[in-house]
Amino acid sequence: MVDLLAVCAHPDDLEVCAGGIFIKAKREGLTTGLIILTDGAASGQAELEERQHEAAEGAKRLGLDYFVQMGFPDAALAFTQQAVQALIPHLRKAAPRLIFTLHQADYHPDHVAASKITEAAAFAAQLKKHAQGGGEWHYEAILYFSADMRTNPQRPQLLFDISDVIEEKRQACDAHASQEVTEFALGYSQSLGRMAGVPYAEGLYLGQVLVMDEVKGLLRT
Repeated sequence: MVDLLAVCAHPDDLEVCAGGIFIKAKREGLTTGLIILTDGAASGQAELEERQHEAAEGAKRLGLDYFVQMGFPDAALAFTQQAVQALIPHLRKAAPRLIFTLHQADYHPDHVAASKITEAAAFAAQLKKHAQGGGEWHYEAILYFSADMRTNPQRPQLLFDISDVIEEKRQACDAHASQEVTEFALGYSQSLGRMAGVPYAEGLYLGQVLVMDEVKGLLRT
């Protein structure tokens, strides 16, 4: 069982969009995981084996406790029952408390499909017919991150100061050398940082109300 699980379309999505959040989660003693839905090989900048190696290296640099790359075709991911049913066993195995995925306002069709697949699979995976050994599993919330504010008219509802882990985020992004995502990722984090009044930040969008049991959770520590 992991505390945080991201379901992404491509090998570098998590590092770019929420790598700092997941690095901070590990520092706080939480367990983390990642499921990548596609093989990430459509860009033409690297062969399949290289993309798979980069994905594994990125997961290592994030310190993930659970990692799977499923291998659906990149740039052709579709919201289908095949994809939903393929994801369900991985959700049951990881049994996350919080699920993270891409926002449906993103520019890339794969991101939109990944988000819809995740929502449908998360709902279905809670049903008794998918229970292994009679055990139940229910997630607490689905949270969303976006790859580009230019295509998403909404502002994040949650902003995380990641300034203290920006070097670790840089290193995780550097794992995807063939895609040259590091400069974009850091620039994006700077833009969100300006919104938050800090050097670097990452943002999350709420899909549902979050319930808190301590008022002090609203305060910076």
